[in-house]
Amino acid sequence: MNTFIFSLQILLGMVLVLTGGGSLLSPQLLRRNKSEATQRPKFFKTTQLISVFAGLLTFTGAMVPFLAFFASLLSLLATFLQTRIFKGAEFTSQRIAFICLSLICLIIAVAQPLGLKVLLLPHADELEKISARVEIIKTYDEGQSLEGIASGIDGTLYITANRNIDFSNPKYYQNAEGELIARSPDGTEKILFKTPKGQTAGVISFAKNGVLYMSSHGDESTIWQISTNGNSKPVAKLPEGAWPNGIDIGPDNKIYSADSNLGIIWQIDPQNGKINKVVENEALKARPYIALAPGANGLEFLGNHLYVTVSDKTTVLKFELDGTGKLGEATELAKGIPGDDFAIRKDGALFITTHPYNTLVRVLPNGERKLIADEKDQMIGATDAEFVSNALDQAVLYIVTDGGAFTAGSKAKGQLLAVYPD
Repeated sequence: MNTFIFSLQILLGMVLVLTGGGSLLSPQLLRRNKSEATQRPKFFKTTQLISVFAGLLTFTGAMVPFLAFFASLLSLLATFLQTRIFKGAEFTSQRIAFICLSLICLIIAVAQPLGLKVLLLPHADELEKISARVEIIKTYDEGQSLEGIASGIDGTLYITANRNIDFSNPKYYQNAEGELIARSPDGTEKILFKTPKGQTAGVISFAKNGVLYMSSHGDESTIWQISTNGNSKPVAKLPEGAWPNGIDIGPDNKIYSADSNLGIIWQIDPQNGKINKVVENEALKARPYIALAPGANGLEFLGNHLYVTVSDKTTVLKFELDGTGKLGEATELAKGIPGDDFAIRKDGALFITTHPYNTLVRVLPNGERKLIADEKDQMIGATDAEFVSNALDQAVLYIVTDGGAFTAGSKAKGQLLAVYPD
Protein backbone atom coordinates (compact mmCIF):
# COMPACT_ATOMS: atom_id res chain seq x y z
CA MET A 1 0.00 0.00 0.00
CA ASN A 2 1.11 3.56 -0.70
CA THR A 3 2.69 4.87 2.52
CA PHE A 4 1.44 8.41 1.88
CA ILE A 5 -2.19 7.27 1.52
CA PHE A 6 -1.86 5.02 4.56
CA SER A 7 -0.57 8.01 6.59
CA LEU A 8 -3.51 10.13 5.43
CA GLN A 9 -5.93 7.42 6.53
CA ILE A 10 -4.38 7.21 9.99
CA LEU A 11 -4.37 11.02 10.32
CA LEU A 12 -7.99 11.31 9.20
CA GLY A 13 -9.11 8.52 11.51
CA MET A 14 -7.36 10.07 14.51
CA VAL A 15 -8.81 13.54 13.91
CA LEU A 16 -12.36 12.26 13.48
CA VAL A 17 -12.24 9.97 16.53
CA LEU A 18 -10.66 12.63 18.75
CA THR A 19 -13.00 15.38 17.53
CA GLY A 20 -16.16 13.33 17.81
CA GLY A 21 -15.22 11.52 20.98
CA GLY A 22 -13.86 14.63 22.68
CA SER A 23 -16.97 16.64 21.86
CA LEU A 24 -19.26 13.93 23.19
CA LEU A 25 -17.28 13.49 26.39
CA SER A 26 -16.76 17.21 27.03
CA PRO A 27 -19.54 19.10 25.23
CA GLN A 28 -19.22 21.96 27.73
CA LEU A 29 -16.04 23.02 25.90
CA LEU A 30 -18.08 23.83 22.84
CA ARG A 31 -21.05 25.22 24.74
CA ARG A 32 -18.83 27.94 26.18
CA ASN A 33 -18.30 29.06 22.59
CA LYS A 34 -22.07 29.03 21.90
CA SER A 35 -21.80 26.33 19.24
CA GLU A 36 -24.77 24.41 17.90
CA ALA A 37 -24.32 21.94 20.76
CA THR A 38 -26.78 24.11 22.67
CA GLN A 39 -28.95 25.17 19.72
CA ARG A 40 -29.44 21.75 18.08
CA PRO A 41 -28.24 19.12 20.58
CA LYS A 42 -29.57 16.11 18.59
CA PHE A 43 -27.82 17.26 15.43
CA PHE A 44 -24.66 17.90 17.43
CA LYS A 45 -24.68 14.47 19.06
CA THR A 46 -25.47 12.67 15.79
CA THR A 47 -22.63 14.47 14.02
CA GLN A 48 -20.11 13.48 16.69
CA LEU A 49 -21.26 9.85 16.63
CA ILE A 50 -20.90 9.79 12.84
CA SER A 51 -17.42 11.29 13.21
CA VAL A 52 -16.34 8.64 15.70
CA PHE A 53 -17.72 5.82 13.56
CA ALA A 54 -16.17 7.28 10.39
CA GLY A 55 -12.83 7.55 12.15
CA LEU A 56 -12.93 3.94 13.34
CA LEU A 57 -13.98 2.77 9.87
CA THR A 58 -11.10 4.75 8.36
CA PHE A 59 -8.66 2.95 10.68
CA THR A 60 -10.17 -0.36 9.55
CA GLY A 61 -9.99 0.71 5.91
CA ALA A 62 -6.27 1.32 6.29
CA MET A 63 -5.93 -2.38 7.09
CA VAL A 64 -8.71 -3.70 4.81
CA PRO A 65 -8.51 -1.82 1.47
CA PHE A 66 -11.99 -2.99 0.42
CA LEU A 67 -13.48 -0.71 3.12
CA ALA A 68 -11.31 2.34 2.40
CA PHE A 69 -13.55 3.88 -0.27
CA PHE A 70 -16.69 3.58 1.86
CA ALA A 71 -14.85 4.91 4.92
CA SER A 72 -13.70 7.96 2.96
CA LEU A 73 -17.28 8.73 1.86
CA LEU A 74 -18.58 8.47 5.43
CA SER A 75 -15.69 10.64 6.61
CA LEU A 76 -16.57 13.20 3.94
CA LEU A 77 -20.11 13.33 5.33
CA ALA A 78 -18.75 13.71 8.87
CA THR A 79 -16.47 16.60 7.94
CA PHE A 80 -19.31 18.34 6.09
CA LEU A 81 -21.55 18.04 9.15
CA GLN A 82 -18.79 19.39 11.37
CA THR A 83 -18.52 22.52 9.19
CA ARG A 84 -22.27 23.04 9.78
CA ILE A 85 -21.67 23.02 13.52
CA PHE A 86 -18.77 25.45 13.56
CA LYS A 87 -20.56 28.53 12.25
CA GLY A 88 -19.57 32.07 13.06
CA ALA A 89 -16.42 34.14 12.67
CA GLU A 90 -14.82 32.72 15.80
CA PHE A 91 -14.77 29.23 14.21
CA THR A 92 -13.14 30.12 10.89
CA SER A 93 -9.99 28.13 11.63
CA GLN A 94 -12.01 25.03 12.59
CA ARG A 95 -14.04 25.22 9.37
CA ILE A 96 -10.85 25.54 7.32
CA ALA A 97 -9.44 22.49 9.11
CA PHE A 98 -12.52 20.42 8.28
CA ILE A 99 -12.46 21.59 4.66
CA CYS A 100 -8.87 20.34 4.48
CA LEU A 101 -10.02 17.02 5.95
CA SER A 102 -12.70 16.86 3.24
CA LEU A 103 -9.97 17.13 0.61
CA ILE A 104 -8.08 14.30 2.34
CA CYS A 105 -11.27 12.19 2.15
CA LEU A 106 -11.47 12.77 -1.60
CA ILE A 107 -7.79 11.92 -2.08
CA ILE A 108 -8.27 8.61 -0.23
CA ALA A 109 -11.43 7.79 -2.20
CA VAL A 110 -9.63 8.31 -5.51
CA ALA A 111 -6.52 6.40 -4.39
CA GLN A 112 -8.41 3.47 -2.83
CA PRO A 113 -11.38 2.71 -5.12
CA LEU A 114 -11.38 -1.07 -4.59
CA GLY A 115 -14.73 -1.09 -2.79
CA LEU A 116 -16.38 0.93 -5.58
CA LYS A 117 -14.90 -1.32 -8.26
CA VAL A 118 -16.22 -4.39 -6.45
CA LEU A 119 -19.69 -2.82 -6.43
CA LEU A 120 -19.37 -2.17 -10.17
CA LEU A 121 -18.32 -5.71 -11.03
CA PRO A 122 -20.41 -7.04 -13.93
CA HIS A 123 -23.54 -8.99 -13.13
CA ALA A 124 -23.39 -12.77 -13.13
CA ASP A 125 -26.52 -14.61 -14.20
CA GLU A 126 -28.30 -16.73 -11.62
CA LEU A 127 -28.02 -20.35 -12.69
CA GLU A 128 -29.64 -23.62 -11.69
CA LYS A 129 -27.37 -25.55 -9.36
CA ILE A 130 -26.61 -29.25 -9.79
CA SER A 131 -25.00 -31.30 -7.05
CA ALA A 132 -21.30 -32.11 -6.97
CA ARG A 133 -19.13 -33.29 -4.11
CA VAL A 134 -16.40 -30.83 -3.10
CA GLU A 135 -13.44 -31.80 -0.90
CA ILE A 136 -10.85 -29.50 0.67
CA ILE A 137 -7.44 -31.01 -0.07
CA LYS A 138 -5.30 -28.34 1.59
CA THR A 139 -5.57 -24.85 3.07
CA TYR A 140 -2.40 -22.83 2.52
CA ASP A 141 -0.78 -20.13 4.65
CA GLU A 142 -2.37 -16.80 5.38
CA GLY A 143 -1.60 -14.37 2.57
CA GLN A 144 -0.78 -17.16 0.07
CA SER A 145 -3.02 -16.82 -3.00
CA LEU A 146 -3.18 -19.67 -5.50
CA GLU A 147 -3.46 -18.69 -9.17
CA GLY A 148 -2.85 -21.56 -11.61
CA ILE A 149 -2.76 -25.35 -11.76
CA ALA A 150 -1.54 -28.00 -14.22
CA SER A 151 -0.90 -31.73 -13.88
CA GLY A 152 2.05 -33.88 -14.92
CA ILE A 153 1.81 -37.35 -16.44
CA ASP A 154 2.94 -38.86 -13.11
CA GLY A 155 0.03 -37.26 -11.23
CA THR A 156 2.06 -34.38 -9.79
CA LEU A 157 0.09 -31.16 -9.48
CA TYR A 158 1.93 -27.96 -10.33
CA ILE A 159 0.45 -24.93 -8.58
CA THR A 160 1.35 -21.26 -8.82
CA ALA A 161 1.04 -19.12 -5.70
CA ASN A 162 1.66 -15.49 -4.80
CA ARG A 163 2.27 -13.50 -1.65
CA ASN A 164 2.00 -9.74 -1.07
CA ILE A 165 -0.68 -9.18 -3.71
CA ASP A 166 -2.56 -5.90 -3.16
CA PHE A 167 -5.76 -5.65 -5.23
CA SER A 168 -6.36 -2.13 -3.91
CA ASN A 169 -3.41 -0.97 -6.01
CA PRO A 170 -3.60 -0.86 -9.84
CA LYS A 171 -0.06 -2.22 -9.70
CA TYR A 172 -1.23 -5.06 -7.48
CA TYR A 173 1.90 -7.03 -8.34
CA GLN A 174 4.35 -4.39 -7.08
CA ASN A 175 5.53 -6.41 -4.06
CA ALA A 176 4.49 -9.82 -5.34
CA GLU A 177 6.52 -12.90 -4.55
CA GLY A 178 5.47 -15.68 -6.89
CA GLU A 179 6.37 -19.34 -6.75
CA LEU A 180 5.70 -22.60 -8.57
CA ILE A 181 4.90 -25.50 -6.25
CA ALA A 182 5.16 -29.19 -7.20
CA ARG A 183 2.70 -31.34 -5.20
CA SER A 184 3.37 -35.07 -5.43
CA PRO A 185 0.51 -37.61 -5.38
CA ASP A 186 1.46 -38.44 -1.77
CA GLY A 187 0.84 -34.80 -0.77
CA THR A 188 4.44 -33.69 -0.28
CA GLU A 189 5.31 -30.33 -1.79
CA LYS A 190 8.40 -28.47 -2.89
CA ILE A 191 9.02 -25.10 -4.49
CA LEU A 192 10.39 -25.45 -8.03
CA PHE A 193 10.71 -21.81 -9.02
CA LYS A 194 10.41 -18.29 -7.62
CA THR A 195 9.71 -15.19 -9.71
CA PRO A 196 11.72 -12.00 -9.35
CA LYS A 197 10.09 -9.73 -6.77
CA GLY A 198 7.39 -7.61 -8.37
CA GLN A 199 6.37 -10.32 -10.85
CA THR A 200 3.47 -12.68 -10.28
CA ALA A 201 3.38 -16.40 -10.82
CA GLY A 202 0.47 -16.68 -13.24
CA VAL A 203 -1.17 -19.45 -15.21
CA ILE A 204 0.73 -22.57 -16.35
CA SER A 205 0.47 -25.08 -19.16
CA PHE A 206 2.44 -28.17 -20.22
CA ALA A 207 3.91 -28.60 -23.68
CA LYS A 208 4.10 -32.06 -25.27
CA ASN A 209 7.78 -32.33 -24.32
CA GLY A 210 6.93 -32.06 -20.62
CA VAL A 211 8.11 -28.45 -20.19
CA LEU A 212 5.96 -25.95 -18.33
CA TYR A 213 5.21 -22.45 -19.59
CA MET A 214 4.03 -19.79 -17.16
CA SER A 215 2.63 -16.28 -17.60
CA SER A 216 3.98 -13.61 -15.26
CA HIS A 217 2.70 -10.06 -14.81
CA GLY A 218 4.66 -7.06 -13.56
CA ASP A 219 6.14 -3.83 -14.82
CA GLU A 220 7.96 -6.23 -17.10
CA SER A 221 5.62 -9.07 -18.08
CA THR A 222 7.24 -12.36 -19.04
CA ILE A 223 6.50 -15.84 -20.36
CA TRP A 224 8.70 -18.33 -18.48
CA GLN A 225 9.85 -21.81 -19.46
CA ILE A 226 10.28 -24.09 -16.43
CA SER A 227 11.32 -27.73 -16.42
CA THR A 228 10.04 -30.18 -13.82
CA ASN A 229 13.50 -30.19 -12.19
CA GLY A 230 13.32 -26.43 -11.63
CA ASN A 231 15.49 -25.14 -14.47
CA SER A 232 13.99 -21.95 -15.86
CA LYS A 233 14.48 -19.22 -18.41
CA PRO A 234 12.38 -16.36 -19.80
CA VAL A 235 11.06 -17.21 -23.28
CA ALA A 236 9.63 -13.81 -24.15
CA LYS A 237 9.13 -10.37 -22.62
CA LEU A 238 5.88 -8.76 -23.70
CA PRO A 239 5.42 -5.06 -24.59
CA GLU A 240 4.81 -2.39 -21.96
CA GLY A 241 1.25 -2.46 -20.65
CA ALA A 242 0.72 -6.14 -21.48
CA TRP A 243 -0.90 -8.41 -18.90
CA PRO A 244 -0.43 -12.05 -19.96
CA ASN A 245 -2.94 -14.21 -18.13
CA GLY A 246 -4.39 -17.49 -19.37
CA ILE A 247 -1.93 -19.61 -21.31
CA ASP A 248 -2.01 -22.81 -23.36
CA ILE A 249 -0.07 -24.64 -26.06
CA GLY A 250 -1.83 -24.71 -29.42
CA PRO A 251 -1.99 -27.64 -31.86
CA ASP A 252 0.78 -25.85 -33.77
CA ASN A 253 3.02 -26.16 -30.64
CA LYS A 254 3.05 -22.36 -30.22
CA ILE A 255 2.30 -20.66 -26.90
CA TYR A 256 -0.92 -18.66 -26.76
CA SER A 257 -1.71 -16.18 -23.97
CA ALA A 258 -4.70 -13.93 -23.30
CA ASP A 259 -3.83 -10.31 -22.52
CA SER A 260 -6.19 -9.04 -19.82
CA ASN A 261 -5.25 -5.40 -20.35
CA LEU A 262 -4.71 -4.85 -24.06
CA GLY A 263 -7.45 -7.09 -25.47
CA ILE A 264 -4.97 -9.22 -27.40
CA ILE A 265 -4.24 -12.92 -27.85
CA TRP A 266 -0.49 -13.33 -28.10
CA GLN A 267 1.26 -16.14 -29.94
CA ILE A 268 4.83 -16.90 -28.85
CA ASP A 269 7.23 -19.24 -30.58
CA PRO A 270 8.92 -21.25 -27.78
CA GLN A 271 11.94 -21.90 -29.99
CA ASN A 272 13.01 -18.30 -30.58
CA GLY A 273 10.69 -16.18 -28.39
CA LYS A 274 9.15 -14.41 -31.39
CA ILE A 275 5.91 -12.66 -30.41
CA ASN A 276 2.94 -12.38 -32.75
CA LYS A 277 -0.35 -10.58 -32.18
CA VAL A 278 -2.92 -13.03 -33.58
CA VAL A 279 -6.09 -11.31 -32.33
CA GLU A 280 -6.76 -7.77 -31.15
CA ASN A 281 -10.41 -7.08 -30.49
CA GLU A 282 -12.59 -4.76 -28.39
CA ALA A 283 -14.55 -7.86 -27.35
CA LEU A 284 -11.46 -8.93 -25.39
CA LYS A 285 -11.10 -5.66 -23.45
CA ALA A 286 -12.49 -4.64 -20.07
CA ARG A 287 -14.41 -1.41 -19.51
CA PRO A 288 -11.99 1.53 -19.15
CA TYR A 289 -11.39 3.24 -15.76
CA ILE A 290 -14.04 1.44 -13.66
CA ALA A 291 -13.28 -2.23 -14.35
CA LEU A 292 -11.84 -4.38 -11.60
CA ALA A 293 -12.36 -7.61 -13.51
CA PRO A 294 -9.87 -8.31 -16.32
CA GLY A 295 -10.69 -8.40 -20.01
CA ALA A 296 -9.52 -11.60 -21.73
CA ASN A 297 -8.63 -13.99 -18.95
CA GLY A 298 -8.73 -17.78 -19.23
CA LEU A 299 -7.57 -19.48 -22.43
CA GLU A 300 -7.68 -23.17 -23.41
CA PHE A 301 -7.49 -25.20 -26.62
CA LEU A 302 -9.64 -28.20 -27.47
CA GLY A 303 -8.37 -29.47 -30.80
CA ASN A 304 -8.31 -26.53 -33.22
CA HIS A 305 -10.80 -24.55 -31.17
CA LEU A 306 -9.61 -21.88 -28.76
CA TYR A 307 -11.87 -20.84 -25.88
CA VAL A 308 -11.38 -17.54 -24.04
CA THR A 309 -13.22 -16.08 -21.05
CA VAL A 310 -13.63 -12.29 -20.94
CA SER A 311 -14.30 -11.54 -17.29
CA ASP A 312 -15.55 -7.95 -17.48
CA LYS A 313 -17.79 -8.72 -20.48
CA THR A 314 -19.06 -11.98 -18.83
CA THR A 315 -18.58 -13.80 -22.15
CA VAL A 316 -17.05 -17.09 -23.25
CA LEU A 317 -15.68 -16.77 -26.78
CA LYS A 318 -14.70 -19.47 -29.26
CA PHE A 319 -12.14 -19.14 -32.06
CA GLU A 320 -11.02 -21.63 -34.68
CA LEU A 321 -7.37 -22.00 -35.62
CA ASP A 322 -6.97 -22.67 -39.33
CA GLY A 323 -4.19 -24.55 -41.11
CA THR A 324 -2.18 -21.36 -41.66
CA GLY A 325 -2.00 -20.54 -37.93
CA LYS A 326 -4.65 -17.80 -38.06
CA LEU A 327 -7.57 -17.49 -35.67
CA GLY A 328 -10.99 -16.89 -37.22
CA GLU A 329 -13.72 -14.57 -36.00
CA ALA A 330 -14.93 -14.99 -32.44
CA THR A 331 -18.28 -16.63 -31.77
CA GLU A 332 -20.03 -16.31 -28.41
CA LEU A 333 -20.52 -19.65 -26.67
CA ALA A 334 -22.03 -18.25 -23.46
CA LYS A 335 -22.73 -15.00 -21.63
CA GLY A 336 -23.49 -14.00 -18.03
CA ILE A 337 -20.39 -15.78 -16.68
CA PRO A 338 -17.58 -13.50 -15.42
CA GLY A 339 -15.08 -16.28 -15.89
CA ASP A 340 -11.50 -16.63 -14.77
CA ASP A 341 -9.53 -19.69 -15.88
CA PHE A 342 -11.15 -23.02 -16.62
CA ALA A 343 -10.70 -26.67 -17.55
CA ILE A 344 -12.20 -28.58 -20.47
CA ARG A 345 -13.50 -32.13 -19.99
CA LYS A 346 -13.09 -34.78 -22.71
CA ASP A 347 -16.74 -34.31 -23.74
CA GLY A 348 -16.09 -30.62 -24.46
CA ALA A 349 -17.74 -29.23 -21.31
CA LEU A 350 -16.05 -26.17 -19.83
CA PHE A 351 -15.75 -25.87 -16.03
CA ILE A 352 -15.17 -22.19 -15.38
CA THR A 353 -13.98 -20.54 -12.15
CA THR A 354 -15.26 -17.04 -11.42
CA HIS A 355 -12.77 -15.71 -8.84
CA PRO A 356 -14.53 -12.98 -6.73
CA TYR A 357 -17.97 -14.41 -7.61
CA ASN A 358 -17.07 -17.56 -5.68
CA THR A 359 -18.62 -20.05 -8.11
CA LEU A 360 -17.78 -22.86 -10.49
CA VAL A 361 -19.90 -22.97 -13.65
CA ARG A 362 -20.27 -25.72 -16.24
CA VAL A 363 -20.87 -24.76 -19.88
CA LEU A 364 -21.77 -27.54 -22.33
CA PRO A 365 -20.75 -27.39 -26.01
CA ASN A 366 -24.29 -26.20 -26.86
CA GLY A 367 -23.93 -23.26 -24.45
CA GLU A 368 -26.09 -24.70 -21.65
CA ARG A 369 -24.95 -23.33 -18.26
CA LYS A 370 -25.23 -24.85 -14.80
CA LEU A 371 -23.86 -23.87 -11.39
CA ILE A 372 -21.66 -26.64 -9.97
CA ALA A 373 -20.44 -25.12 -6.69
CA ASP A 374 -20.53 -21.86 -4.73
CA GLU A 375 -19.50 -20.37 -1.36
CA LYS A 376 -21.45 -23.02 0.53
CA ASP A 377 -19.06 -25.53 -1.03
CA GLN A 378 -15.92 -23.51 -0.06
CA MET A 379 -15.61 -22.19 -3.62
CA ILE A 380 -14.13 -18.87 -2.44
CA GLY A 381 -11.94 -16.95 -4.86
CA ALA A 382 -11.55 -19.84 -7.33
CA THR A 383 -8.97 -18.98 -10.02
CA ASP A 384 -8.16 -22.08 -12.10
CA ALA A 385 -9.13 -25.70 -12.70
CA GLU A 386 -7.53 -28.93 -13.97
CA PHE A 387 -8.96 -32.38 -14.70
CA VAL A 388 -6.94 -35.38 -13.46
CA SER A 389 -7.90 -39.06 -13.62
CA ASN A 390 -7.56 -40.85 -10.28
CA ALA A 391 -6.83 -44.53 -9.53
CA LEU A 392 -10.51 -45.37 -10.17
CA ASP A 393 -10.32 -43.61 -13.55
CA GLN A 394 -12.63 -40.90 -12.27
CA ALA A 395 -12.21 -37.43 -13.72
CA VAL A 396 -11.40 -35.35 -10.62
CA LEU A 397 -11.51 -31.60 -11.11
CA TYR A 398 -8.87 -29.84 -9.00
CA ILE A 399 -9.54 -26.18 -8.21
CA VAL A 400 -7.15 -23.58 -6.79
CA THR A 401 -8.42 -20.50 -4.94
CA ASP A 402 -7.03 -17.33 -3.40
CA GLY A 403 -9.33 -17.69 -0.37
CA GLY A 404 -11.19 -14.45 -1.10
CA ALA A 405 -8.26 -12.04 -1.40
CA PHE A 406 -10.40 -9.25 -2.90
CA THR A 407 -12.19 -8.72 0.41
CA ALA A 408 -9.98 -10.46 2.99
CA GLY A 409 -6.72 -9.02 1.67
CA SER A 410 -3.57 -10.43 3.24
CA LYS A 411 -5.65 -12.50 5.69
CA ALA A 412 -6.98 -14.75 2.92
CA LYS A 413 -5.79 -18.35 2.72
CA GLY A 414 -5.66 -20.06 -0.67
CA GLN A 415 -7.04 -23.57 -0.96
CA LEU A 416 -6.70 -26.63 -3.15
CA LEU A 417 -10.09 -28.29 -3.72
CA ALA A 418 -11.22 -31.46 -5.45
CA VAL A 419 -14.60 -31.50 -7.21
CA TYR A 420 -16.34 -34.65 -8.40
CA PRO A 421 -18.79 -33.52 -11.08
CA ASP A 422 -21.36 -35.79 -12.72
